[in-house]
Amino acid sequence: MATAIIGGGLIGLATAQALIDRGEEVFVIEANDAVGCETSFANGGMLTPSLPEPWNGPGVFGHLLTSLFVPAAAMKLRLSAIPSLLTWGASFIRHSSRPRYYAASLDNYRLARYSLQKTVEVAERFGLDFDFDDRGTLCTFGDSRALAGRMDLCLQLADAGLSARQLAVDEVVELEPALVPARYRLVGGIWLPDDARGDAHRFCRALAGVIVKQGGQVRCGSRVERLNTANGRLHSLIVAGEQVQAERVVVAAGTGSRKLLRSVGLRLPVQPAKGYSITIEGEQLGPLPAVTIGDDATHTVMSVLGRRLRVAGTAEFAGYDKSLTPSRIDALFRSLDAVLPNIAARVRRDQVSEWTGLRPMSDDGRPIIGPTKVTGLYVNTGHGALGWTMAMGSGQLLADQILGRDADIDVRPYRPERR
Repeated sequence: MATAIIGGGLIGLATAQALIDRGEEVFVIEANDAVGCETSFANGGMLTPSLPEPWNGPGVFGHLLTSLFVPAAAMKLRLSAIPSLLTWGASFIRHSSRPRYYAASLDNYRLARYSLQKTVEVAERFGLDFDFDDRGTLCTFGDSRALAGRMDLCLQLADAGLSARQLAVDEVVELEPALVPARYRLVGGIWLPDDARGDAHRFCRALAGVIVKQGGQVRCGSRVERLNTANGRLHSLIVAGEQVQAERVVVAAGTGSRKLLRSVGLRLPVQPAKGYSITIEGEQLGPLPAVTIGDDATHTVMSVLGRRLRVAGTAEFAGYDKSLTPSRIDALFRSLDAVLPNIAARVRRDQVSEWTGLRPMSDDGRPIIGPTKVTGLYVNTGHGALGWTMAMGSGQLLADQILGRDADIDVRPYRPERR
């Protein structure tokens, strides 16, 4: 009997591919009419093991409180969301101490580095085309303390393999000449040579095609309504009113995972954090940046995907509200104007695609990957802003756990029972 995987985004498809590679039958169930249409659709495009830190770092409580009164805050807490966040939020803040922040960053880095390796292996093996580029990430800073703090984290992770080089302003603009017009706002940068970028949505579509060619099933336009259990064991699921038998079920439905697991009495410490992006067709922009830019002052990333420029960032705790807030999009345009003013001057807003999506954020900043207390039921979610970066590695880790095999890296930091 096959393994059912709920969710046809990056995480679900990565899990399906890993199981097929191990000789298992799989079928993926996706509620949308196509794969990769939720958080995987228009994220920042960054494959960044070198930026592994969780959002709940030291000082996050103060940032969230301040954000209530600052409409353009990079991390925004909506008053309407507070009641639903009380229990999760207390744990989120409890995990923001400096030792826990460093520990989560290290765990995330190990998984992210492993995952990028697996992403490249699968892409080369099957000839996947998703605008992949491995020229690294350039982080830019307008504040010396922020630069020192980032470099401190890089040094903390150096023993685990992270490579980083601090740059003076002259070196920053030499590496990326597109930053010359705004060099006055910079105090320096950090070059992260081991990172990459790629179009997550194109990768999803290509990987789904590979899964089908290998004998797997991908069923779109079908919503899982309920999981059925008896005596602590999962035995079936209800899909569009139909009962479907499955030997095992993997819940990889992003922010929707919480509701599904709650239906069988399981608590998943994951909440949605809304992210935004704009995508601009490059033909109107002239020369584009060669490297991916992560700007600290604006808390945005700017990555080139083929001939498109994507600007992404911000985090908004607003519950499960998927509506697009115009002021958040306006903030991305302001960020583009600050970081790449020559390019911003050529942008026509009627030729820009705007997007928002809900990232599944765990309370301790690590993904949740492994078996639940219900026999035959597994989970793979909670990756926050690192879903694209961690997807392929997460699929590998879960497939090994399902089949009782030793994984390539330690799975204990990510297992659901770690709490």
